[in-house]
Amino acid sequence: MSKGIMRKVELLSPAGGYETMVGAFNAGADAVYLGGSKFGARAYADNFDRDQVLDAIVYAHLHGKKIYMTVNTLVKEGEFSDVYDFMVPYAEKNLDGVIVQDLGVARLIRQEFPHIELHASTQQTITGVYGARLLKERGYTRVVPARELSLSEMKAIRQEADIEVEAFIHGAMCYCYSGACLFSSVVGGRSGNRGRCAQPCRLPYGLGAGDSEKYPLSLKDMSTIGIIPELIQAGIDSFKIEGRMKKPEYSAGVTALYRKYIDKYYADPNGDYRVSDEDLETLRNLYQRTGISEGYYHRHNDKSMVTVLSPAYNATSEDILKSVHDKYLGSTLKHSCDMYCELITGQKAKLTMSVWKGEDFFYEEVYGDEVQAASKRPMDEDSIRKQLAKLGGTVYEAGNIDITIDDGGSGTGIFVAVSALNELRRELVSKMDENLLPKNEFTTAPVEHFTDYDSYKASDKKNTLQVLVSTKEQLDTVLYYDMSSGLVNKIFVDSNLFLSTDDKTRAAMAAFKKGNDSTSLYVALPYITREEKWDGTKEVQRVMDALSGSSFDGILVRNLEQLGYLKAHGYAGYVTLDYGVYNWNKESVLELLDIAMTSKDNDGLFIDEISAPYELNFREASDLVAALKQKVDIPVAYNIYGHIPMMISAGCIKKTTASCSGRMNELYSENVSIVDRMNNKMTVTCNCRHCYNVIWNAYPTSLHGSLDKITGRDLFDDLRIDFTIEDAGRCRQILDYYTGRISGGSHIDIFGDKGFTTGHYKRGVE
Repeated sequence: MSKGIMRKVELLSPAGGYETMVGAFNAGADAVYLGGSKFGARAYADNFDRDQVLDAIVYAHLHGKKIYMTVNTLVKEGEFSDVYDFMVPYAEKNLDGVIVQDLGVARLIRQEFPHIELHASTQQTITGVYGARLLKERGYTRVVPARELSLSEMKAIRQEADIEVEAFIHGAMCYCYSGACLFSSVVGGRSGNRGRCAQPCRLPYGLGAGDSEKYPLSLKDMSTIGIIPELIQAGIDSFKIEGRMKKPEYSAGVTALYRKYIDKYYADPNGDYRVSDEDLETLRNLYQRTGISEGYYHRHNDKSMVTVLSPAYNATSEDILKSVHDKYLGSTLKHSCDMYCELITGQKAKLTMSVWKGEDFFYEEVYGDEVQAASKRPMDEDSIRKQLAKLGGTVYEAGNIDITIDDGGSGTGIFVAVSALNELRRELVSKMDENLLPKNEFTTAPVEHFTDYDSYKASDKKNTLQVLVSTKEQLDTVLYYDMSSGLVNKIFVDSNLFLSTDDKTRAAMAAFKKGNDSTSLYVALPYITREEKWDGTKEVQRVMDALSGSSFDGILVRNLEQLGYLKAHGYAGYVTLDYGVYNWNKESVLELLDIAMTSKDNDGLFIDEISAPYELNFREASDLVAALKQKVDIPVAYNIYGHIPMMISAGCIKKTTASCSGRMNELYSENVSIVDRMNNKMTVTCNCRHCYNVIWNAYPTSLHGSLDKITGRDLFDDLRIDFTIEDAGRCRQILDYYTGRISGGSHIDIFGDKGFTTGHYKRGVE
């Protein structure tokens, strides 16, 4: 075993409150992650107020531990100015790191608080080496990859991106790729991207006519205690336990067991590693759902990972909870300290303290007033020792207390006021606290900034249309549609479709382009890009190769992995950023331009347009565009029609409820459906080529009722129509309606009062 493998992995535990933090540290956590009063992805946890966070940082640092704060929600333009003020007190206390989802928030922290480490939240949906490299280039020191990644994918990120990897090892599992879930947001206005997920994945769903309700989206809890050696050998830097909303006994109990087995492995790396039945039973009794799995580390998906019949928690043993509470939650960590007190008549009182903090030795001394000869009752060693040992409320407990008393042979003894001794002790404790607190020497690596904002000049023509097509039927409909209105600016063609087109379709696309030179054709990349056997970046490369000499003009990018790959492999062309590359505020857009670092005048990748986020209401999206245009006139698209992709998952509904199609890596997909308790039927697209599912909203979002207001503002350069599960006839109806409305021509009402939703146009998310 190499020396590199033997570095000590960090054990990172959750804390929803101060008591939980103390318990986790008592149980052996090296670091704790917690949320403050704002911007954290567990809005319904107890969380910490400002003073509690500050106390937590000091407490952790005094004991050689670390505190990471979750600032891992997406931040609206109107809220962004609050982030700086929120962060200032924690930065001044030398907070160790911030776990971030929003690229704009990361940009602010890097610029204003460079001594705080940037950790990419799993909400950033990092699925490979190229996305991780992008983040390292932007000053991040650590990434929490998507939980869906295999052990070999995690290892590749650590080795090839040369960035720390933090991985979940225990706790609840989301069905959807973190950061890509809009289910709770769409059906109830509670966004997972804002820490308010209502957990629709834990609800029952029907799978077909006459079928009883099941729980096909409810994953079993993760428990990897049995594969700790493999995780360490893969090079993972930090083991993360999920559960900031769970009780203190959960965090302490789970931490203690993982601490035990991590230490067991390091003590004998080549020994027989086994977890006792007793300890496994303890884990099962610490707020764990029915059934456990090792997560995705050794499988891409499987029915065995899903609690199909019940998502309930196991019964919890009160005896185990009491044992955990009594052992870890009744006290705080203490440093044993040795003290020496020297009281010599005519000299200043002297008090010293020595402390071992791990392998480091610390020493402090203080001096008080001159010691007097006693005029009445002299002080004795026992009374002095009693005063010096009063260390309650501190991080110290008295070990040896040695005392020297010398009255110079007068026989009168010595006198020091009790209040003076107490003050001397308090001063010494304060100095030792200051000595024990680490000096922060970390500085974020410098990054480059894009400044060629003059490269951007949006067209004066507003409210043109973009159309995304996902099937051959939809593509044919669009290619043969009358485009004489000149309204359609871009057509996005799904990459599966683009790569599988026959000669006839390619000829039709070329003819379309020739006859409609003002309409650009773009390839829409997959929602998720993974390596290994799911073809991942190989498909991005095939798209790049196929674009050369084709009638296509650019690429629709859907995640940071794709953006990183295109940049690393010299793609010189246009890129439109899809809704999943989040840009809720101006600073996040500027950060994305920094990442690309090219302009129209350079031979490289050029971000030619961004897409306004699904979850912003119209006013919030308008605020974003208005703020952005003051800095850079980049075109912005706004979605006016389409079924929202509510979940993108590695799990497969068809495989869980029936059987796998067995067509992985083929240019193939098929649709199944699930039905919720309100009898809403949701189509699920099984993308077999990349082995992921997309669960679409039962109803399309259509903003036809507000179209005059949207177009009247002249804020958005393009209005986007997404065709996903529509047939050819419906596609033609939608195109007829919207082109007619926008051009001022004739149109037929095709929507009525039902069968659609206005999405977040009015309500947005909390």
